[in-house]
Amino acid sequence: MKKRHFLFLVFLLILIFFLVKNPPSFTGFFAKNQTDNGSITVYFCPESNCSSIISKEISNAQNFVHCAFYDVNLPDVVSALKEKSKSIETKLVTDNDNPTNLSFAIADSRNGLMHNKFCVIDGHMVITGSFNPTFGGLDDENNVLIIESKTLASNYESEFSEFQNRIFGRGNRIAKPVLSINNITVENYFCPEDWCADKVLKTVATANKSVHFMIFSFTDNSIGDLFVQKHKEGVDVSGVLDSSQNKKSNYSEYPKLQSEGIDVSIFGTGKQLLHSKVIVVDSKIVITGSYNPTSNGDKVNDENIIIIYNEEIAKEYERKINELKNKI
Repeated sequence: MKKRHFLFLVFLLILIFFLVKNPPSFTGFFAKNQTDNGSITVYFCPESNCSSIISKEISNAQNFVHCAFYDVNLPDVVSALKEKSKSIETKLVTDNDNPTNLSFAIADSRNGLMHNKFCVIDGHMVITGSFNPTFGGLDDENNVLIIESKTLASNYESEFSEFQNRIFGRGNRIAKPVLSINNITVENYFCPEDWCADKVLKTVATANKSVHFMIFSFTDNSIGDLFVQKHKEGVDVSGVLDSSQNKKSNYSEYPKLQSEGIDVSIFGTGKQLLHSKVIVVDSKIVITGSYNPTSNGDKVNDENIIIIYNEEIAKEYERKINELKNKI
């Protein structure tokens, strides 16, 4: 009996030593991974018709459609929502700045924005990314993800339920922040309750080789400072920022990055925006969603982010970043 106790203590000490030396690499609080079969498909707009992609998935819904958009006015998406509302549960949340006359819609009337761009379909599909289905967004550079995962859909459905209960700009922390989708590790958070800026900082802090980005609005000093720090450590930090939000802004991180010698370009004419909010770390981790690295994005607006650990998906995002840089 004593021998068994001794062996158990030895095993316990070895386990503690291993965890101290090799802490979990995920940015969220510790949670058992939720494992799903499923898929992650990435689209870039306008090279893909993102409005058509979203309206098609809404039209294919069998049980329910729950969408939260900052704004939506494209006829195909609005028509798909209207048609589905005749046969299945269809709900929509928008920002109060962009009201709609749809009977199944409600609006967030706070000072902060309902800045999400997501749908939950049939409890197993999530559409998310940076694309607002609007006429103004048709020509803008955006990204859309179609993700098949019951666990991820459950996360988004919990957030949507808060909106339906008029809980905006706050709420419960996410219950299942780390999951596996067909062996791809994914993290998922909602701002402001899950402190999205903190998750971005922790992920970027792991960079050893590269930090590449394409971002609409970038005013967060702490994230800008970390980009500079990584650059000074010899990490390849480079990317593209939107012209309308960064070129002449007194609050943008653009002048700081430029003055520190970081390779940062300005994209857009004012008519076409770079509206994506993407950071790629070490060519294997992608941070994307509705969240811009700004104070409002982190502390005031309703937002969501996805962190995907997959080299193939990261490669696609880096292709797009390089494509934008070559257009300038």
